[in-house]
Amino acid sequence: MQYYPKFILFAVSILFLVFSSCRKERFTTDTGDRLEFSVDTLRFDTVFTNRGSATRSIKVFNRHNRSIRIDKIELSANSFYRMNVDGTPTSLAEEIEIAPKDSMYIFTEVEIDPTNAGNPFVILDSIEFQTNGNTQHVFLESFGQDANYVGDSYRIGLLSCGGGTIVWDDVKPYVVLGFLLVDSCHVVINAGVDVHFQGGTSRDTLDDGILLLPNGTFYFSSEASLEVNGQLGNPVRFLTDRIEPEFEEIPGQWGGIFLSPASTGNSMNYAEIRNAGVGIRVDSAADLTINNSIIYDSASSGLLGIHSTITGQNCLIFDVSTHNLQIEHGGDYHFTHCTFANEANNVYLSHSDPVLRMSNYFVPGVDDEGVAIILENDLNARFENCIFYGTRPDELLLDNPEIVSADYNFIFDHCLIKADTLNTAVPGFMEPVLVSSSEDFGFLDSDELDYRLDTIINPAVNAGSDALMMPVPIDLDGMARDASPDIGCYEFFD
Repeated sequence: MQYYPKFILFAVSILFLVFSSCRKERFTTDTGDRLEFSVDTLRFDTVFTNRGSATRSIKVFNRHNRSIRIDKIELSANSFYRMNVDGTPTSLAEEIEIAPKDSMYIFTEVEIDPTNAGNPFVILDSIEFQTNGNTQHVFLESFGQDANYVGDSYRIGLLSCGGGTIVWDDVKPYVVLGFLLVDSCHVVINAGVDVHFQGGTSRDTLDDGILLLPNGTFYFSSEASLEVNGQLGNPVRFLTDRIEPEFEEIPGQWGGIFLSPASTGNSMNYAEIRNAGVGIRVDSAADLTINNSIIYDSASSGLLGIHSTITGQNCLIFDVSTHNLQIEHGGDYHFTHCTFANEANNVYLSHSDPVLRMSNYFVPGVDDEGVAIILENDLNARFENCIFYGTRPDELLLDNPEIVSADYNFIFDHCLIKADTLNTAVPGFMEPVLVSSSEDFGFLDSDELDYRLDTIINPAVNAGSDALMMPVPIDLDGMARDASPDIGCYEFFD
C-alpha cells in the first residue's frame, strides 16, 4: 500500500506537465486572428530646429482567446528610426509571444538633423509585423527638414484667417500636408517661396462615412482666394515634397490647385507648377489671371477651366498627360502669347489627347431613364499669338455638338496650330500659321525643357500680330519683343 501514494503522485505530476505543456503551446494559427495597434501611423510631430530626437510608443494588442506568436517584427534597413522590442534595442525581433487578451509595447525613436537639405521633408517608414501568414504595418512619419508645415498629414486640414490675409514669405519652404481647405482667407505667396505638397490619399470621415481625397490638394473655397507674386528669375514654385532626383519628372505626385465655384480675385505671376494631378482647376464662376507662368508634368490637364473666367499672358504649358488647356461648360477665356506644347518628352506620360479641348456643355450624369443630362453655357474664347503644337495630327478639339444650343464663340488670331484635318477655313481663324510635322516647326531643345524657337526660318518668327504686342511687350524671359513679334511665349533672338 505504501507504493500507491508515490505512484499516484508520480502520475499526477506527469499529467500536470502534459497539461501545462499543452496550455503553453495553445497558440492561435487562424489567419483571421490579427494583431491590433494603438495607432496605424506613429507621428513624430515635433518640428526640430536643431539636431534632436524624439521617442514614441506603439501598443500591440492580442484581442484573442489564445496566445499569439509574432513571427517577425522588422524595421527597414538604413532607417532614420530605431525601435526597442520587449526591452531589447533591435531592428529585427523574432518569435515574440503575447498571451491572450494581453499587449506589449514597442518604443521607437527618430534622430534627424533638420538643417540637412538632403533629407526628405517628410520621412516615412514602417514597422512590419508577420503573424499567422499575415503582414501588417505600423507607419512612421516625421519631419526631415526645418520648414513651415501646414495642414494635417493624410487628413483634411483647414486654413482660415477670418476673412483676412495670410502672407507666405519665409525663406524656409512651406510643406502642405494632406488635403488643405482654405476658407475665408486671402493667401498671398511672395517671390522665391517654394510650396511642396505631400502625395498620397487623405482619409477622413464625413457624416460617419469615409471620405477619400487626393493628398496635396490646395483647395480654395468660394470665400477664399490666392495671390502669387513671383518675379522674373525668382518664381513661386509649387511641387512635390519628394525632392530626390528620381522623382523630379514623375507626374501626379500631388493633387493640384483647386479654385472652387465663385472664388474670385485669384492671380498668379511668375509661378511654376509641376508634378501635380491637375495643375490648376478653375471651377464654375471662379476667375484667374495667370501671367508669366509655367505648368508641366501634370498627370491630367495642365490648366482646367469649367464655366470660369481665365486670362493668361506669356504662359508655357507642356508635358501633360491629357490636355494642356482644357475648357469645359463654356466660360470666358483670353490668352495672349502663350505656348501649349506636348511632344511626349516625359517617359511617364502619353500624349493621347489634343493640347487644347473646348466645349460649351457638361454632362454630369444621366436621368432616371438613362438619358444624358446636358448642361449648357456660352463659350467665349480668344487666343492671340499663341502656339498649339504636339505630336498628334490635330492639336485642337473644338467640341460643339449640334444638340447644344449655347453659343460657341472663338477667335484664333495669328496663332501657330498643328493641324491636319482641322478645318480652319471657318470664321474664328484669323491669319493662322498651320504646320503638319516637325519638319515645318520646332523648339530649340524641348528634350531639355527649352521651348524657345529654334531658327530664324521658324514659321512662328515675326508671324505674330504687332497690334497685339503692346499689352505684352516683354516675353517670358523678360526680353523685349520687337515691332514684328513672334508667336508664343518666347521672342526669337540670334
